[in-house]
Amino acid sequence: MQAEIALNVQQSIRPGECIDTFYAGKENSMKQCHATVTDNRFFQGLQSLSSNSSSTVTFNPNEGLAEVLLALQLPQPSGGGGVGLAVPLGWGYNLIRRIGYRYGSSQLYYITGAQNLVQTLSLCEDSGKKQQILFLGGQAMTSAADWADPVKRTCYVYLRLPHSSPALSGGALPFPSDVLTAPVQLQIDLNDFTQIISAVAGSDPVPTALSSGTVNFTQVTMQDAGDLVARRFDMSKHALTIPLPEGWTQEEVQFPFTSGADGGFSLSLTGCKAGDLKKLRVWFTAPGDTSGTVKNSGIYYPPASIRFAINGLIYLDSQSGSYLLTNVLRRRVPPTVTASQLASPAPPAFTATPVASTWVEIDLAQPYAIGNSQEVALIHGVPVMNSVLNLTGNMPVPAQAYVCHVEYVLNCSWMASRGSAEFVF
Repeated sequence: MQAEIALNVQQSIRPGECIDTFYAGKENSMKQCHATVTDNRFFQGLQSLSSNSSSTVTFNPNEGLAEVLLALQLPQPSGGGGVGLAVPLGWGYNLIRRIGYRYGSSQLYYITGAQNLVQTLSLCEDSGKKQQILFLGGQAMTSAADWADPVKRTCYVYLRLPHSSPALSGGALPFPSDVLTAPVQLQIDLNDFTQIISAVAGSDPVPTALSSGTVNFTQVTMQDAGDLVARRFDMSKHALTIPLPEGWTQEEVQFPFTSGADGGFSLSLTGCKAGDLKKLRVWFTAPGDTSGTVKNSGIYYPPASIRFAINGLIYLDSQSGSYLLTNVLRRRVPPTVTASQLASPAPPAFTATPVASTWVEIDLAQPYAIGNSQEVALIHGVPVMNSVLNLTGNMPVPAQAYVCHVEYVLNCSWMASRGSAEFVF
C-alpha cells in the first residue's frame, strides 16, 4: 500500500473502498444466498373476451411473483377478411382500457392502458428493446392479407405492475407472495374495439370479441422452501418491507385544453397524492386522432416549450424545447418511440407511416442509474402535501384541442404483515 501511495498521490487523497481488479474477492464478487428457480408455466384465460368487457385473474400465494404477460389474438374479420379495417403498431396496448391490481387484501388500485404502455417503454434500457416491445404489442395491420396472418393478429402485452419492471439492468425483485394469505388479484378491462380499430366506409364488420386471451405468470421459487420468510417468522407479529423498483403511480389525471393563438397553455395540475414526489410523466394527445373513422391511438405530441412549478418554485423550464436534451441526458434512452400513423387516402386501402411518439419525463429526484439486476435504491424527490402544481408551455399547433395526461410517481414501499401488503408512502 505504501508503494502505491508513493506512486500515486490520488490513491491517498481519494475516498473509497480498495477493490481488486485482478483477482476475484469479496469486494468485487456477489453470490446468491438462497438458491432459486424461475418458471413461467402458469397460464390463466381471460373470463371475457368481448369488446368493452372486464376480467379478473388471480395468482395464488406461491412464493415469488415476477413478470405478468398478456397474450391476445383478434379473429379474422368476416366478409372480406379485413377489407377496410386497420390497426396501428402496438394495438394490443390500445385494447386495454384499465388495469386494476390488489395484493392480498390491500386496496384495489388502477392504471390506464396508456400508462401501462408509457411506463413499460420508459423503463427499457435501450431503444432496441423499447421498439421491440412495441412491435410485439401488435404489428400494424392495413390490409386483408395482414388480417389473414394469425401472427399479425396476435400481440403480447407486458403488464407493468408495481412489483415488476421490463428492465434487466436494475430489474425488479420478485414479489414474495409467501407472506400473503389471499391471492394477488388483477382486473383487466378491455376498450370498445370500435374506438381502437379503424373502419372506413364499406369495410368489413369490426370484431366484437377476441379469439383468445391468456395471462402468463412468471414465478421464482426457493429450492429450499424453509428459507422463505413466512416459514422463518410469524408474520402475524412481524412485518416485511418490500421496496418498489421504480415508484408508485396513481391512475393518470387528464386535462383537456385548447392551445392558444400562439400555441400556449396553462394548467393547474390536481390529484397528486401526498408523499415524496419523484417525477411526473406527461404526454399530450389530440382528440381528433381518434374521433373519426381512422383511429390513431398511441401518438403523443411533444410540446414546443414547457415549464413546471410547485408552489411557484420552478423545477423544469424549457423555453425552446431544451427538455428534449435534458430527458436524454438523465435517462438511458430518450422518452420517444417510433409509432405508426394510419391514413386512408383511397378507401378502403390504408397506409401506415412511421412517426415519433414522445412523452415528457419531469425528474425531481437526482438522476441515478442502477446497474445490477434485482437492485433497488431510494432517491428522494420533492415532498408534496396540498401543494399547487402548475404546468405551462406551448404546443406546436395553435388553436387545437389537446389532452394533457399526467401521472405522478412517488417513492413507496409495501409493508407486508398479517397476510396482506399495504403501500406506505
